[in-house]
Amino acid sequence: MDEKVRKDIIVLLDDVVKTLEKKDVLGLQELSNHIIHSASIFQDEYSISTAVIVFALSKIIQRKSFIDIRIITLLRKANHHLKKYQINKYTNDIRKLITHISRTDSKLDLYIQHVMDEAHVKKASKIYEHGISLGQTAQLLGISQWELMKYIGHTKITEGVTEKVSVRTRLKYVDELFGL
Repeated sequence: MDEKVRKDIIVLLDDVVKTLEKKDVLGLQELSNHIIHSASIFQDEYSISTAVIVFALSKIIQRKSFIDIRIITLLRKANHHLKKYQINKYTNDIRKLITHISRTDSKLDLYIQHVMDEAHVKKASKIYEHGISLGQTAQLLGISQWELMKYIGHTKITEGVTEKVSVRTRLKYVDELFGL
């Protein structure tokens, strides 16, 4: 596990537990957005699974206004193992959390798909931000231009575009991004 990812998840899980205890729906949504952003950058299993859990919890608390105490206990346990560099135990805790959430809420598959779609669109917006055309970016990542435009419309990406980026620089960025 990348050290940046580990530290980010540790801080996030601490915040998630505090937010759940306060029943702060908006705070949980903000944390969900943060980890989805991290998942789009790192594209690793740990960020993605954590993003799915936090997003699912934000949806559950919106509808039910309470969270099973076992979920909070598992979150604390997972965070403890992550702090101790016990990645296998952390992974096991995350699996238990996902299983428990899927029993609590039958919409888990939809949440997983939503997180993956969000991460994909956020990654596409970063490529677009570096000067690759909207159409090329959408095609490259297999999303529609409409999805990308909807996301970009909510950002300030287009406001900061003042310099032209050469084709060579754009290609170099894409090569680095995909490890080509």
